[in-house]
Amino acid sequence: MMKFDLARDALRYLIKKYEIKEIYIPYYLCNVIRHAIFAERAKLKFYHIDDNFFPLGDFFRNSYILYPNYFGICDNNVEILEKMYSNLIVDNVHAYYSQPKGLASFNSARKFVPEKNGAYLWFRGEKNYFEPNLIRRKRFDNYHKKFFKTNLLRINISPQTIPFCYPYLAPSIEEADKIAFDLINKGLKIYRYWNNLPETYNEYKFYSRLVPIPLD
Repeated sequence: MMKFDLARDALRYLIKKYEIKEIYIPYYLCNVIRHAIFAERAKLKFYHIDDNFFPLGDFFRNSYILYPNYFGICDNNVEILEKMYSNLIVDNVHAYYSQPKGLASFNSARKFVPEKNGAYLWFRGEKNYFEPNLIRRKRFDNYHKKFFKTNLLRINISPQTIPFCYPYLAPSIEEADKIAFDLINKGLKIYRYWNNLPETYNEYKFYSRLVPIPLD
């Protein structure tokens, strides 16, 4: 395990370490990741994801693929992808407590604990020994009991999973905006992830209708 200031620094280290010339990343992703890859002059190739955040399309087995553990609820997807692709790199920024998978994975302490910076880079075979935040998981379960009947995401996580937030996919933009407005009025900070995408993309629904309810 290695420590960096920011998760993007860990990714840049990996690109240099493995001399990555080309890497697949999803369209639905924070721009800082793209900038980090550009900075190392690696070629970007994009892929779409389905309604369960799973990559659409096939890659060569030895392709370098960056896969985000979206909102900390995609451990099952990571396990499947790890078996399919030998050079999988897992972005666990939303999954601080998840076990490392793939060729390498990185997470970010500052999104889960009171630490200004702190990103951890893990390699294949290493273990994450951070003590899980059970209060965060309890809050997640409480939101799921309240929203699961109307949440269009089909969330299926293990009892050990500690998510980043409770991602609620509303049936309409108007409903998403209303829920976000109500939560903000209750003092919660609501962010939309990430930048706008074309309405023809499947991922547009996540940008426009997904409300990430914080668990802090």
